Amino acid sequence: PTAPSLIAVDAKSGKLVGKEAAGISERTLHCNWSSPSTGTVKGKPAVFFGGGDGFLYAFGAKAGKDGVLPELWRYDANPPEYRKKDDGEPVKYGTHKGPSEIIGTPVFAGGCVYTVIGQDPESGDGLGMLSCVDADTGEAKWTYQEISRSISTPSVHGGLVYIADFAGQIHCLDAASGEKIWVHDTLSRIWGSTLVTDGKVYIGTEDGEVIVLKAGK
Repeated sequence: PTAPSLIAVDAKSGKLVGKEAAGISERTLHCNWSSPSTGTVKGKPAVFFGGGDGFLYAFGAKAGKDGVLPELWRYDANPPEYRKKDDGEPVKYGTHKGPSEIIGTPVFAGGCVYTVIGQDPESGDGLGMLSCVDADTGEAKWTYQEISRSISTPSVHGGLVYIADFAGQIHCLDAASGEKIWVHDTLSRIWGSTLVTDGKVYIGTEDGEVIVLKAGK
């Protein structure tokens, strides 16, 4: 529980050059799954990390003299009602309405970070949420709760964000406002992530099929 969940190493030598000290491991719900991504916060290089505690973190890309990556901000990717009941009691992890961690990779695009919550597929279906977070402030610009848990990474292209959920639906939203544009049901479970290229959206399903959709509104 005291080990860092994210470290930085020199690419040439492998020497440890930084680590997070935000206490993520202590709060981890099940496991840390997400891969970090990079972008900028207020014009400076930053690392974005989806924690196993359900928080999205922004860290400075360079460690201080103490070897710690400075925490720039953290954002709870779970709405309050996923964490606690009306009487203040915590909602049990692994239940349909309970809190989730971040499994897919946070995506930095247009000054925002897009992230979605999910759980180990063995937990089954449950409530999810997609967030668009201002990279400079760490505050949500919009959230979208009409989505199940997701273990996928969003795709952002042409002013739209595409995200698959474990239940098998592909959601297309306006990247700036979060307005739902369309939803397509693949009639299968989805473990992978969307790929947008050449005017098409590609997604693999648990049935071993690749679904190809036309990109756009």
